[in-house]
Amino acid sequence: MKLIEMNTHEFAKAEPRLCFWPVGTIEAHDQGPLGTDAIAPEKLATDLAEEFNALILPTLPYGLVSSLSGYPGGMWVDEDTYKDLVFELLASLAVSGVESVIIFNGHGGNTQALSEILPEVWKETGLKTAFIDWWTVGSKLSEEHFGSAAGHGGADELALVYAANPSLVPKTWDGSRAFLYRPGVKAYPSPRSAIRYSEEQAKPFTPEKAAAYYEELKKKISEAIKDILAGWQAFNQPGKKEA
Repeated sequence: MKLIEMNTHEFAKAEPRLCFWPVGTIEAHDQGPLGTDAIAPEKLATDLAEEFNALILPTLPYGLVSSLSGYPGGMWVDEDTYKDLVFELLASLAVSGVESVIIFNGHGGNTQALSEILPEVWKETGLKTAFIDWWTVGSKLSEEHFGSAAGHGGADELALVYAANPSLVPKTWDGSRAFLYRPGVKAYPSPRSAIRYSEEQAKPFTPEKAAAYYEELKKKISEAIKDILAGWQAFNQPGKKEA
């Protein structure tokens, strides 16, 4: 179920304990949509919500942008604004009785800010939170399926957008348009709006590979969520006796 489609009475009756929250940003992804980082986590959260009886929160499409801020169409907020927004939105859910939120993060630029603000959410509100950088969870799968065709605006991101809406992505992608990231080298803006992180052989994007990668990725993320929830279920706050 989606919170944005419920009325307040339905929400109260459902008494949601667990929510999934997709977050991303709006930035250039070469031939992929500007909203790739929002579309990808929203698709994952939507497809996994039923398995965990989770309520889907409205996607937060705005995040942090740095090296790609020079490309047309990007939209972003600064770090303090982002942290405040995440904190205040999660705190408001705690008032409604939500116990835990798992964030599906679609953008690496958000990772550090989430790492810093989510502990404060827990300490101030008692709301349990976790976030999942899906591309990191699926990094080995990405190498297996796409090689150096993966990366920012690459085959792995395109695979998730393809799962959501095939019309938004090119039919093939081999990574040849992407800038090679080199450790120790930084450029602002990025020389290209697609970035690859490996020099290994490219395994071009195809619909078949995209579908296989996405199914395997969902399984890995599902396993991670199960571990998180099992730990939270057994969690005891300091000073409380075990049941």
